[in-house]
Amino acid sequence: MTAPYRILRINLSTGTHSIVETDHLGPIDAGVELHLQLETYNADPLTPGNPVLLGWGRFTLTPLFGSHRIVAVFRSPISMGLHASTMGGAAYAAARTGVDAILVEGRCGEPCILEVLGDGSGQPEVRLHPIEAGKLWTVYNGYKGYMGTRALHAWIGESILAGRDPRSLTVRILTVGPAAWRTRMGGIISWNNTPGSFQPGEVVDGASRGGGGSVLAQAHNVAAVILGGSRKARGRLDGAGVLRVVEKVLGDKYTEIVARTTTKYRYDPKLGTGGTFGVNYVHYRELLPALAYNTIYMSRPVRLSLHEKIMRYFWRPFQEEVFESKAKPWRTCGEPCSVACKKLWRGVKLDYEPAHGLGPMIGVITLSDAAGLVERADDLGLDAIEAGHIIAWIFDSITRGLLTPDEAGLPGRPVMDPLQVSPETSRNNAILAQAVMDGLIARETPLYALIAREGARRAAQIMDEQYQRIVESAGVSFRDLLVYAAFGERGYMTPNYYWSPGMIAPLYVLGRYWTNYSPTYMEPEEYARNSLRRAMAELEVDNAGMCRFHRKWGEKVLQALYNELAGASVDLAGHSLETYRNIAVYNRRAGAEPVPWESRKTMDVVATIAAEIGVKGWESRVGDREALLDWWARFKSELDSLLGLAEA
Repeated sequence: MTAPYRILRINLSTGTHSIVETDHLGPIDAGVELHLQLETYNADPLTPGNPVLLGWGRFTLTPLFGSHRIVAVFRSPISMGLHASTMGGAAYAAARTGVDAILVEGRCGEPCILEVLGDGSGQPEVRLHPIEAGKLWTVYNGYKGYMGTRALHAWIGESILAGRDPRSLTVRILTVGPAAWRTRMGGIISWNNTPGSFQPGEVVDGASRGGGGSVLAQAHNVAAVILGGSRKARGRLDGAGVLRVVEKVLGDKYTEIVARTTTKYRYDPKLGTGGTFGVNYVHYRELLPALAYNTIYMSRPVRLSLHEKIMRYFWRPFQEEVFESKAKPWRTCGEPCSVACKKLWRGVKLDYEPAHGLGPMIGVITLSDAAGLVERADDLGLDAIEAGHIIAWIFDSITRGLLTPDEAGLPGRPVMDPLQVSPETSRNNAILAQAVMDGLIARETPLYALIAREGARRAAQIMDEQYQRIVESAGVSFRDLLVYAAFGERGYMTPNYYWSPGMIAPLYVLGRYWTNYSPTYMEPEEYARNSLRRAMAELEVDNAGMCRFHRKWGEKVLQALYNELAGASVDLAGHSLETYRNIAVYNRRAGAEPVPWESRKTMDVVATIAAEIGVKGWESRVGDREALLDWWARFKSELDSLLGLAEA
């Protein structure tokens, strides 16, 4: 390796720090190895024994578009195993610290803001800024017209960064919100700066899946991290050389390669739309799960009827203002990039996953209502995908008669019937959904306190015991209405919103795209092989700090870039397989190995998509627990064999 991978280890308990130089390729293999060495699988995820690594790849500050993601590696309080979550664009500032990663260890005595700024010497300046808990919550509750994470960003910009010159200093502020202190599902949220200032801008991104923000807050007492350095800082690799390697491998001009392979995320002229929000509703249509995943049980005509409403009230307003207007509110995640994948609708950044989870998944089909919920989740610092699952689960439980609105602390009943959903019912559901999100933070009712404290899987188990008679009478359990993959005794992960077995298959890392997530079906052994190949490729992209929207060309050039530019003589595929295997080893030691499906609806995701695409024999297997658990066991056995972890 021509240059070491430099990790700044910061001990918040002692206020000391040091730089460790390693030969890791990137943040994921570095984070995995450190967690194994420190044996953090013996520590509760929400204690100081669970450090958080925030790192970036070796190609930062080069002309490579999409190469500036921050990757957070930590033991997840949701899955209870190792998790990697990424944040777009933030390393464009963070790389200017002069290191490749920071490792947050120990715990501040009171809530604190960690500042790491480079001065060009390679020895960044580290400062801790305490903020009294009462003051922090005062800021969250409103500052300069903002709430939550945006309010904290604004306060940091006007206090800690006061007097700094944004013309010479480039920083990124990573914040946690109220959800991080009050639940297991808090994310790490970062707003772009308004040009020429340190105030929050239009675009927000977050490393939200897995509860990394909750780890920073509850384990380390960290409310925010400031990363950056001189605007004049340069990358350690030759930028022109990077482009030469890419063009040599792919045989075309770099800009043309990027334009050709990222069409979906910028603008697809064949579909007349772009971005994950714009494209997915046109491409997947009625195959997108909705209404608490209950659409998997519905006939195609009913699903098409619902899809028509979604297109009219949800997609069309987005299309008109984002693509058909002259304004073109397209932005990047905070780094120079030609794709401009962040699409703003009336000032709110809308990607498919958060908008769908807080939209059609919970019976909200009017875009203005869903956009308000997405904005609220960002301000709370709440994982919007997880929030969508929890809201949908509560709505479904009320609809099935397991809960009353009063027991859920709601002022009315949600409407989850596809034939009854309308703009009027959508508004009703949005009001109820915000009450659920706010309830998780306030924890004023036993239900929300339980979910916030224990997570959805454990909460469902406890509720099945508490409501035993009602469960028996209804013929369905709370657990059966929740869609999730189970890990060990209490870990779980709710899937991203695709009707796909790969999103809930027994893989060691879920909640990401480290799988085959297309709406398809394969025999479990083939599916395991296919999903592991995708997991390795996605891991390689993440470990390079690269945006997966650039994966079509990035996956083809990373091997050459490491060999020719970074001086790493490595078999990239073999390295990624070993890293994934190490994650599996860690998760086994942590008691977070995949365990058989528990929820009927989870199992039926497999059966229904197989039947939907015409695989013979699966029409009768909906609800066939034995057949579906056999599929799970065969997938898991093949995966462990491929990883060299098969039981003796």
